[in-house]
Amino acid sequence: MVTHRSLRRRIVLPFIVLVVFVGFIGTAVVSAQVGGSAAGAFDNSLVRSSLRTNDRVASLENDRLQQLRAAADTAGIAAATTREDSAAASKLLGPIVGNAQPEHLLLRVVTLGGRLVVALRRDSTGLTTLTDGITYVGVPAVQHVLRGDRDALGDKYVFLATEGSQPVLYWAAPVRTETQAQTVVGAVLLGEPLSDIAQTIRGTNVLDVAFYSPSGQVLTASLQGMPALAVDTMRQVTSDAPVRIAMQRQDHAYRLLISDWTMRGAPLGYLGVGQNADELSASLNALRLVLVALFGAIALGALLIGLALADRITRPIDQLVASMRVVSAGDYSRRVPVGPPDEIGYLAQTFNEMTAALQTQIREREEAFFRNLEALARVIDARDPYTFEHSARVAAISLELAEGMGLPPADLVVLRRSGLLHDVGKIGVPDQILGKTGPLTDDEWASIRRHPVIGFEMLKDVPFLQPSLDPIRHHHERWDGEGYPDKLKGAATSLLARIVTLADAFDAMTSDRPYRKSFSFEFAAQTIVSEAGRQFDPAVVEAFKVKQTAIIARLQEMGKKPTPHASDIRIDEAA
Repeated sequence: MVTHRSLRRRIVLPFIVLVVFVGFIGTAVVSAQVGGSAAGAFDNSLVRSSLRTNDRVASLENDRLQQLRAAADTAGIAAATTREDSAAASKLLGPIVGNAQPEHLLLRVVTLGGRLVVALRRDSTGLTTLTDGITYVGVPAVQHVLRGDRDALGDKYVFLATEGSQPVLYWAAPVRTETQAQTVVGAVLLGEPLSDIAQTIRGTNVLDVAFYSPSGQVLTASLQGMPALAVDTMRQVTSDAPVRIAMQRQDHAYRLLISDWTMRGAPLGYLGVGQNADELSASLNALRLVLVALFGAIALGALLIGLALADRITRPIDQLVASMRVVSAGDYSRRVPVGPPDEIGYLAQTFNEMTAALQTQIREREEAFFRNLEALARVIDARDPYTFEHSARVAAISLELAEGMGLPPADLVVLRRSGLLHDVGKIGVPDQILGKTGPLTDDEWASIRRHPVIGFEMLKDVPFLQPSLDPIRHHHERWDGEGYPDKLKGAATSLLARIVTLADAFDAMTSDRPYRKSFSFEFAAQTIVSEAGRQFDPAVVEAFKVKQTAIIARLQEMGKKPTPHASDIRIDEAA
């Protein structure tokens, strides 16, 4: 009796320790993995919002520069400025300010000697002449304009000013005589309240925007009560490395992406783009509760099974031990026969449940890892507006072709992964080469042609991506052997690689590139068919002909609208 109790304790006690350990560690690992994936997706969305915000700021600046240029080039304004004729200047520039968008636009004209000729403001009540006498001639940007200075961006400058308690962003341009000498006789200053800019951006992108001074103080923000930036935060911000901040505002969770704010080469401060993170926080909390409940239930069940097995273990467990060795070597699909509901049967059942759970976790981790790689591929696509969402479209075209060729479901999974990751190697190609609008040098072509090998080297040690490596490395090979990087010919590359090759070429031809406009679907399809037996596998081209209508419809669903263009190109370089 004593020996029996001792055996039970020796079986049950380690079992309890193991279950508790696996419960805590498993909860932490799964929570971190899934939570990290959710947070990563949210951060990627925030990065995309920040990119759209910066594009909107650049577009707004372009609009203001056009208005400023119109004011500075208005016929007669140089003479009115020289004479300090306020009435004439107001008459000449009134229509420009009165008809311009948005409201609250400010326009000032100063002479070379620093005297204010006229100051106009447009708001909801109409056009108003200001009498505040502000000239800003002491501001370095205005001094540059009055001296006729030029920098790499031209003769226009930007600066921040405070009028009353409101920060105003000004653009300044010289007023030049209409003679051949083009002598500077004054300056035109065009301003817009920073709060109007923030609200315009927020209304466009449905997100919160904050502008900060170089010292980190809030200049204006679409969300009330935004705090100043910490010194450590400002130190971490660089031109290519924004900083993420998590905070609570007005009983809501927010995440803020802080980037530097530079216009026309002048550092003005910092730009923050924020999104409400309540849904993310709620999802993570719900996930933690579910995991705790799940592992608690598993622990309780496992302990009950352990107690039953401790009472009834009477037979050898060689078969179970052998199966455990197979699983420990990495084969999580191994199962053992459960047999009758005795001691070994219960233990076998527990073993099978454990390996199934491990197999599910491994599969989930592989999917989570692939989602991270997919997000990386989309970020790489987003580096160049000409190739944005290119990888997703290549994956979609590849799946259509595979279905047209009757490939099994397992190949569809591999093709989708291959399509999404085929250009991941472009992370190693400099931006100035990817976006170059002119002809590429031999060295630049060599750099671009290395991206299949770079992608292959990046992913070659990832076990579950092994079937996708051939399409990633060889999606620029040709059927006639004239492709790159390995100059393989015909069926020397896998069928999946030849499918991705055609899909990549078709999407490239129907996409805008830095050096040309996109081609129509019809022209691109004719080109694909004409290259059968040269660039493309004839069998894949036949599948393309069958699925052409479905492929075009799929691309249109994804938002693609190519511009018809009928000039000839080299397809292998267009891809």
